[in-house]
Amino acid sequence: MPDHPVPLMDSPEVIEPPDVGMSHTVGQMILEQEEGGFESEEDTVANFTVTSFSVPSACEEASNGSESVTELLGAEGPSDSAMPRSLENFNLGKVLGEGTFGKVFLAEYKDTKQLCAIKTLKKERIIAKNDIKSVFKEKRILQKVTSAEHPFLVSLYATFQSENHLFFVMEYLPGGDLCHLLEHQGAFEESKAMFYTACIVLGLEELHRNNIVHRDLKLENLMVDVHGYLKIVDFGLSKDGFRYGDRSKTRCGTNCYMAPEIIDEMAYSRAVDWWALGVVLYVMIMFQFPFDAEDDMELFESIRNDKPALTEELSEEAQCLILRLLEKNPCHRLGYSEAGAEEVKAHEFFEDIDWEEFLERELMPPFKPDVSGLTESTRQSECQAWGLMPPAEAISPEAQELFEGFDYSAE
Repeated sequence: MPDHPVPLMDSPEVIEPPDVGMSHTVGQMILEQEEGGFESEEDTVANFTVTSFSVPSACEEASNGSESVTELLGAEGPSDSAMPRSLENFNLGKVLGEGTFGKVFLAEYKDTKQLCAIKTLKKERIIAKNDIKSVFKEKRILQKVTSAEHPFLVSLYATFQSENHLFFVMEYLPGGDLCHLLEHQGAFEESKAMFYTACIVLGLEELHRNNIVHRDLKLENLMVDVHGYLKIVDFGLSKDGFRYGDRSKTRCGTNCYMAPEIIDEMAYSRAVDWWALGVVLYVMIMFQFPFDAEDDMELFESIRNDKPALTEELSEEAQCLILRLLEKNPCHRLGYSEAGAEEVKAHEFFEDIDWEEFLERELMPPFKPDVSGLTESTRQSECQAWGLMPPAEAISPEAQELFEGFDYSAE
C-alpha cells in the first residue's frame, strides 16, 4: 500500500520562494528535453518559464507583521474592489519569468498592498506573429477558469492594455513550480507525490468539466500557492469548447510530455492530459523522465514503443497508476472514459485520499513557501521601467483596434 500522505506530515516544510532563472540538474534535464517542443499556428501563444537558480535550506516561517498572508497575496481571489486597468496602480518588482513576447513581474496593487503576478505582452510581437486570436483565447479560458473559483486552478484578476503592451494580472504563487521543488528536494516520496498528484487530478477534473483540455501539463505549469497546495497554470495551449468525445489534430505541447497520438498526428481526446499527468507523476517519483533519448526522433520512438522503467521500491499501486496513465492506446488509458477524473480518483493509489476533504484544502501540505520580504522588491520606483521599452515604430490606430475588448476585471 502507498504511504498515507497526510497523517505522516506533522508540519509543512517552509522554503523561500524562488528567484529568477533556470534551475540546474533537473531543470537543465527538462530544458534539454523541451527545446524541440512544437505547436501549430492555431495555438501559438506567449508561454513563460518561471523557475529558479537555487534555494536555501528550509527556514523559519515568516509572520509578515500586521499583513496576513491572505491579504498580502490575495490567496482567496481578487479583493472586493475590482482591479484597476492601468499599470500606474501597481508597483512592479522582480522579474519572475520571461518569454518570447514579454515578461512576468511580481507586482503590488498600491491601494490594497495585494501582491500579484503581471504578465506583459508586447503588442508589436503579437501582431507580427499573428497571435491576436490566441491571446484572446487564453484570456477567455482564464476568465472561465477564474469564474469557477476552483482551489487548484490559478486565478485571473484583470487584463488591461497600454499603447504598446497587454497586461494579465494574475494570482501570485510564491512556492514556485514542481521543477523548482524537485531541483531542491530530489525525488519525492510516494506520500508527497500523491498529495501533488491529487491536486492535479482535481484541477484537471474542473477543466474537463468546463470542456477545457490543457494540452501542456508539465512541471513548469504546476505551481505552489501560499498555503502549499498545487495549482495548474498557463492556458496558452489550452482549447475550450472541447467536450467528451471531441477530437483535435493540432500538434502542440512539450515533447517529453506528448502522448503518442499527438506525435503520430492522430485525432486525440482530452486523454492527452492524463498521459501528461503520468509523465509528471513518474518524474516526481523517479527523478527522471519515463522516455529519454539523444534527439527528438529517438524520443518520439521511445514514447511510441518503450515501457517506462519502474523500480521494485515503488508500491504496486504507484506502478499500476503510472502504467495505466502511460498507456499507449488512449482508449485504454485511465481517465479516457466519460467518467474521466472519477475513474482516476478511484484508483487504489489514492485509496487513503478523502477527496471532499482534499477539495476543501483541509489537509497538511508537504511544505509552505516563506513569503517574508516579498513586498520589498515591489517598492523600488526604478523597477517600473524594466522590460517595458516602446517598439521601434508606433503601433497604428488600425492595429490598436485589433485589441478592442481586451480589458477585463474580475468581479
